[in-house]
Amino acid sequence: MLVGLLSGALITLREGMEAFLVVGILLCYLRKVGAPQFKMYVWLGTLVALAGSVVLALLFQLLAVQFEEESAEVFEFLVSLVAIAVLTWMVLWMQRQSRGFRGEMEARVAASMGEGQAVALGTLALVTVIREGLETALFLAALAQSVERQSLLMGAGLGIGAAVLMIALIFQAIIRLNLRWFFIVTGWMLIFIAAGLVGHSLMILNETGLVPPVVDPVWNTESLISNESLWGKLLHVFMGYEARPSLTQVIAYFGYLFAMGWLFQRAVLVSRER
Repeated sequence: MLVGLLSGALITLREGMEAFLVVGILLCYLRKVGAPQFKMYVWLGTLVALAGSVVLALLFQLLAVQFEEESAEVFEFLVSLVAIAVLTWMVLWMQRQSRGFRGEMEARVAASMGEGQAVALGTLALVTVIREGLETALFLAALAQSVERQSLLMGAGLGIGAAVLMIALIFQAIIRLNLRWFFIVTGWMLIFIAAGLVGHSLMILNETGLVPPVVDPVWNTESLISNESLWGKLLHVFMGYEARPSLTQVIAYFGYLFAMGWLFQRAVLVSRER
């Protein structure tokens, strides 16, 4: 029972934090810029994603498709690409919103928001949550074959609760920042999340044989911080940590991180000069 409890909790803690982190940033963003009327789009995208994750997971089980099989990996890769694209757009768009504003920035940013941007925020919530939700459901379904189902579900519930609590505590501190620093902090958080998705996408391509790993692994830090440990899962959420990455994963991860970091930091410097 203890194995199932811990396994379920660790899986949902990591996947839940990754999804709730993005949703939390979106909700805090709308609160900071004084546009709470658009929160419904974020919540709608989240709820649709949760429902969609359950339906897709059930279909995968009915069709006897497991997460390790190529069809599921291709699906996850495509969803990851969409999430990377939307996260990239979100980082740059949020920073553009902060340019040239002084004094009453919140009101001026809120005034610049339209329904199109709000729909885009809801889409980001949908894509992020459905990716994590589906991955969680498939992981739990695979584990259910070897551990007690009831303890696994109890652990999953505890993991989700812990993820919500940790994200809430993090954003209690972030929401107190002024709008400029809020954009910078949340922007970097989104960049690291997207870089982690880029690295994960390359891992999928390595596993399916579409892209050779070249060197696998480049390093092995399993003995220091295992992928399956609590710290490993938390670092994966916030920084895209991988204990045994291939060379193509490392190149893709740091390539995206440096390219986006440079674009983002340049935008920050431009907005500071105005």
